[in-house]
Formats: sequence, structure tokens, C-alpha cells
Amino acid sequence: MTSEEPAWKKKLLHSLKERNRKETSFFDSIFAANNRLFDSNVQLQMENLRLSVDNEQLRSGAGLSGDSRSGVSSAKIQAMEKKLMAQQEELTELHKRKGENAQMIVDLNVKLSEMTKKAQDREEKYTEQVTLNQSLKAEVQMLTQNISELKGLNTILRDEYTALQLALSSLEDKLRKVQDENRQLVDRLMKYKAKDADKLNEENENLLRKRTEKMRRELEDAAQDASRRSSSPILPHDGKDRGLGDLSGAGAKAAGFFSVSLPTSVHLKFDAHDGEVNAVRWCPLDRIIATGGADRKVKLWDVGTGTMEPRGTLVGSNAGVNSVDFDSTGTMILGTSNDFASRVWTVQDQRLRVS
Repeated sequence: MTSEEPAWKKKLLHSLKERNRKETSFFDSIFAANNRLFDSNVQLQMENLRLSVDNEQLRSGAGLSGDSRSGVSSAKIQAMEKKLMAQQEELTELHKRKGENAQMIVDLNVKLSEMTKKAQDREEKYTEQVTLNQSLKAEVQMLTQNISELKGLNTILRDEYTALQLALSSLEDKLRKVQDENRQLVDRLMKYKAKDADKLNEENENLLRKRTEKMRRELEDAAQDASRRSSSPILPHDGKDRGLGDLSGAGAKAAGFFSVSLPTSVHLKFDAHDGEVNAVRWCPLDRIIATGGADRKVKLWDVGTGTMEPRGTLVGSNAGVNSVDFDSTGTMILGTSNDFASRVWTVQDQRLRVS
């Protein structure tokens, strides 16, 4: 491993070596015993070979020495054969133990291979985790930068919100002041309108009183002229002002006049428009009334039944209607509005014909 390799690889290699040393330390005694058995096996094989040579020599020497030495040689041969049998049994046991140790070594090698494979898998997983960790660190860094930018933007938005709140507060104060001024102006306007209405009512009452007085005098003069022209005697005049009561009843009929009365109550009242009513016109043929109002509509009403029943609504005006009129046949209606325009509708289908 070169010096350019990263530190985590060095650390991983050191950990694997340390783990290998710890795990193989338990099998050192087995390896030493196996080596001793192998050495003992070699020595026993050499001794077996030597004993075989000695046995052959003894057998060949037994034929030459004769019968005198046959008893001693046979005893030695039996002893040597027993020793040889013991050595063979020990050799067999050593071979058996050698096979067991070899199988144990094979199993340990298999386990070592599996553990090495697991270590490689773990190393690959570790590499993947390191790569993932680096990517996550980069993502965390990017998110941290985004959070910093968002915090700055949030601070700017808070400052703008505070400024807007201050501006809104000042505008609300101005609005309250304007509303107060508007309320005061409306109150003053209502007072002025009330004064104007009282003044107009007073002028109307004076005008009505003058007209009534003038009419009464004209009727009295006409009655006196008629009485003088007729053959009936002139009614005595006591110098007092009798008013219209002198022309009522039989005296008025004899003079050729009828009593005159002004309306004192409302016969029919209804809400024609959403706002002011600017114009009213009777139809020349039917008992239909056309009204025009500030709601930019012309409405038709049927008064034949004694109640105001709506007959239709004529739309199309862009401003309040200030005058309406029927034609001579009662089939068309002319309306003028405050937008300096005139429009013509048909009564039958209530459609705008001329604009």
C-alpha cells in the first residue's frame, strides 16, 4: 500500500491484520502438534525401515548360525515383531490424527475464506457508506447554504413586512381622519339639506297659499259676475269674506260652477327603483306607467287592477335615466340618461331598438 492511499484504507488493513492475528492465535497449538506428529511420523518410518532391515539380516543370519541360535533369534524376532506392530499401530494412529488435523485445517481454511469474503463485503459496504456519507455531507452543506440564504431572505421579508405595517398604520390613521372629515361633511351636508328642505317647504307652502288665495278670489269674482249676469237677484254682500264656502252646494250649481278640492292623501305608494326616481310617464292608450330612475333602468307598471304590478324592466342605459316618454301609439318608449344618450325600447318585447 502506497503513501498516497487514504487513511481509512490503512486503518481497515491494520484492523484486518489484527483480527487475523487474534483469530489464528487459537490454532497455533494445533499447527505445532500437527508439525510434531509429522516429524514423529517421519522418524517412525525411518525406524520401521531400519527394523525391517535388521529383521532381514536376522533372518538371513539365523540360517547360518544353526539350531543353537534358533531359540535366541526367534525370541529376538518376536520382540522385534511386537515392537514393529506397536510402531505400526502408533503410525496408524498418527496417520489418523494427521487426517483429522488436515480436515480441521481444511475447515479452518473454509471458515477463513468465508470470513475473508465477509470482510471484503464489509469493506465494499464501508466504501459505499463512505461515498454516501460524502454525498450526504455535500448535500448537508448545500442545504446549510440554502438555509442561510433563506434566513437572509426571511430577514429582508420581515423588514419589508414591518415597513408595510408602519405604512398601513399611517394609512389607517389617514383613513380614519378622512372618514371623520367625511362624516363631518356629511353631517354638515345633511344640515344644509335639511335647511334647504325646510326653506323649500316653506316656499312651497307660501306659494300654495298664494295660489289658493288667488283661486279663491278668482272663483268669488267669477261667481259674482255670473250672478250679476243671470236673471236671479244679486246676492247680498255683507262686506265679509265668505271664502269658497259661499260657492258650495246649490249656490255654486246655480252659478254654473263646481267645488274644487286639492288632494290631501296618497292614493298609492310603491318602491319603483333602487334609488331616486327621476321620471314618470302615463301610456296614452293602456293603464301603464313608465318610470326611470338612478339605477339606469326603465320599468313598466300596470295600474289597471288598482295595484302596481310590474310589467317589465328595460335595460341598456349606462347612466341614470332622467326622462321617459311614450310614442302616440304606446308601442315604443323613449328614454334619456345622464350619459348624454337617448335610447328607444319596444313595449311588446321590451328590447332595445335604438341606442
